[in-house]
Amino acid sequence: MDLLFNILLWVVYAISLYFSVFLVLVYFDNHNLFKKERSSLNPKEEPLVTIIVPAYNEQKTILKTLKSIENIDYPKENLEVFVIDDGSKDKTKEIITDYIKNKSQFRLISHKNMGKAASMNKALSKAKGEFFACLDADSFVDPQTLKKMLSQYYNEDNPNLAIITPAMKVDTPKNLLQKVQWLEYLVIILVARITSQLDSLYVAPGPFSLYRTSIIKKLGGFDPTNITEDQEIAYRVQKHNYQIKQCFDGYVHTTAPKKLKPFYKQRRRWYLGSIKCVNQYKSMIANKKYGDFGLMQMIKNVAGYLLAIAGITFAFYLIFLPALNWLKNLIMIKFNVFPYLSSWKLNLNLLNLLLIDFRKSSLIVFIFIIGFFLFYQAHRNANEKMTKAGFIPLIPYFAFYYLLKGIILLLSLFEFARGKKLKW
Repeated sequence: MDLLFNILLWVVYAISLYFSVFLVLVYFDNHNLFKKERSSLNPKEEPLVTIIVPAYNEQKTILKTLKSIENIDYPKENLEVFVIDDGSKDKTKEIITDYIKNKSQFRLISHKNMGKAASMNKALSKAKGEFFACLDADSFVDPQTLKKMLSQYYNEDNPNLAIITPAMKVDTPKNLLQKVQWLEYLVIILVARITSQLDSLYVAPGPFSLYRTSIIKKLGGFDPTNITEDQEIAYRVQKHNYQIKQCFDGYVHTTAPKKLKPFYKQRRRWYLGSIKCVNQYKSMIANKKYGDFGLMQMIKNVAGYLLAIAGITFAFYLIFLPALNWLKNLIMIKFNVFPYLSSWKLNLNLLNLLLIDFRKSSLIVFIFIIGFFLFYQAHRNANEKMTKAGFIPLIPYFAFYYLLKGIILLLSLFEFARGKKLKW
């Protein structure tokens, strides 16, 4: 058992170290570019842009979403906005109807519940814009983001550039869970910026990814059978050798779950959709035809599942089992801990330190240093201070947040194996 445990541990170390160092090396390779890169607010053209807002029971946030669209710094006559009420059972439709009165660029599409992808396809069939963006009804776009994205399209001057993704932040985090997610999203922004240099982005976030309309229509629109249509369309774009880039400061703010139950539901949907995408496009794994996406990103995505399984295994073996034994002993002595405390002595000396497995400890420290370096650079990249959310969220973020996500991923793997289906 110990031999198997050690083998698994070294495999996890090797995988974690490889991808961590790889990200850091790509970051340093592009460091000068990142320092000089500036987004333009003056696109060469101001074409017609379609914005699609799918909404299902979003009465709490839809008004703020629509106002953020109204405040976009772009000629109103060059915007068309389709707001979709996907069979909402609350007051979403009434709020939309009231807000878009006398706003000629806004149109309401209302139908029985079809799901997000099918709703967007319905709007896409009516879209006249050269580009279109999807904006989730719980997210809010910065006024200058659209111009930044369009400028990037024209500056790249690449007809195969199909999608430009935003830099997504958590909107006004209030409680501990939201603040931890705020930290996570900042790291995601940096990792996406690095991955963008390798043409290996595998998700086009629902909050204001900007698409070239002709390419997405050519590819058949969004997949209504996938609960994470933003991932599936990115995989399909990569499979057809189109490109995806990130607008590193094209900010959009999204509402993060406040409580564990909706957080669990959100991440379970994400992970189930992600697993389905990897399975659907498994022919791309380690396939040099798809460049870094096949040889690096697809392998990294699969490795993430293996690391999650290994992480839960280690936690069970090193934390949960000892805790259960400790609890069992406490029950046997009827929680009379005073004899233990009176006989317990701190025995830490040089010999004990030397007996620690130096190689494993060194690797753990090195991986942690790399992780903290990326964490620090993520805040600089997003123009945020590390102390903005306070020091307390740093504890769960580094201590057990990724273990929690690993547990949800593991449960999602079980549900996928059982053929579990979810709706949007």
